[in-house]
Amino acid sequence: MLLLALVAGSAVFFVPAAHALSNNYILSDEELFDGTAMSAARVQQFLALQGGYLAGYTVTDGTVTKRAADIIAEVSKTYDLNPKFFLTLLEKEMSLITDKSPTQRQLDYALGFGCPSTCSLAYKGFATQLNAAAKHIREDYIPALQHKGQYNGWGPGITKTTIDGISVTPANIATAVLYIYNPYVGKYGGGDQRWGANSLFQLLWNRWFVSKHPDGSLLQVIGEPGIWLIHNGKKSAFKSRIAFVANYSYSKVIKVTLDEIETYPDGPPIMFPEPSLVQMKSGGIYLIANGQKRPLASKAVLQQLGYLPEQIIRKVNDADVEFFTTGPKVTLDDLYPTGRLLQSKSNGGIVYVDATNVRHPIYSRAILKSQFNNQIATKATDQEINSYALGEPVKFRDGELIGTKTEKKIYVVSNGQRRWIQSLESFKELGFKLSNVIWTDDRSLSVLPLGEPLVDYNTN
Repeated sequence: MLLLALVAGSAVFFVPAAHALSNNYILSDEELFDGTAMSAARVQQFLALQGGYLAGYTVTDGTVTKRAADIIAEVSKTYDLNPKFFLTLLEKEMSLITDKSPTQRQLDYALGFGCPSTCSLAYKGFATQLNAAAKHIREDYIPALQHKGQYNGWGPGITKTTIDGISVTPANIATAVLYIYNPYVGKYGGGDQRWGANSLFQLLWNRWFVSKHPDGSLLQVIGEPGIWLIHNGKKSAFKSRIAFVANYSYSKVIKVTLDEIETYPDGPPIMFPEPSLVQMKSGGIYLIANGQKRPLASKAVLQQLGYLPEQIIRKVNDADVEFFTTGPKVTLDDLYPTGRLLQSKSNGGIVYVDATNVRHPIYSRAILKSQFNNQIATKATDQEINSYALGEPVKFRDGELIGTKTEKKIYVVSNGQRRWIQSLESFKELGFKLSNVIWTDDRSLSVLPLGEPLVDYNTN
């Protein structure tokens, strides 16, 4: 008989609403006025990881040769404007962060400065573009906004129509600066479909510089009770305490700001623990387990599996099980619809036999604890264990922090891959805890393919 956790009477978490891209608020003033947010070395690392031409681009002025990263960092520090701002602007204007073979014109007019229709020779050159744009923003735009409240009709709290016909009310100085620089919303915000403009800037900024946690992360807004699971790039809220504690640990919850949680689009809520048995208002009884909702083929299945009527959660809406993918029907042939653990009588080794009767080796107790904590294995002969078809080894659960003493690297598991956390600064900024790192062996690590490194560019 499969034991089910009941959700009746469990506390419901408060879940704040999320916001889509906002034409009125693109980034904060604090973020714009942070000229040392990234060192030259950090800018260079960013450029290298993006793989564009600028990673190897240099400019020679007299006898001095500088990398693009050095110029960006120096200009940012001189004018106290965030290097992330210029990196985003370089991509928005001329695709220079990702373009592997830009034209000379792209490099000469890297920020589109002095190019209202035709580009002025006075502003030609990569370093000239950076310096001229920064100087104009710092010495013209910002003083006017701070002392007069507006520049060319743009200012915080002032409603103005962009050239592509969108009514915008900048919420702060930073957003007003962007519309002074380029008075278009662009296609991602409902404006002119020919240009990305400020809506593209916001998409790029959020993608690169808003602290993003990988799939499998558990996030909680500071000072609020709700907990979210990042799943498929979206945030799914746990709607009951039992839905969380049945499968997750509070020790692995990461505290974040409301601004950060709102950068993730809403995913379907997580209403029920796994496993659970639910009866739909629309008809049918489903087993919720292993990320799936599986319909029971008949009442006989319910009886054979040993479930009691009071274990069924009734009157469930279709939207309440949207988080779970639909799996195959549970039939009379499915004696163990959620799978089971078998332990060898001869050597003590444990394998997982899934619902389709495929066995999956478990290479370490660390993996066993990660995926099947507190579950009890049934003793079996080697002959019985080997009678099941062999499948892939069991991996660590998404969201786990793992490492080996020999490699001296820490990874986070996401979508079945291991992603190297490249620095201690990134580790700390992302809210991870050393106490949650699982130190394992090379064999257990090797079952996870290597994914992209995880870097938080909010550290410098």
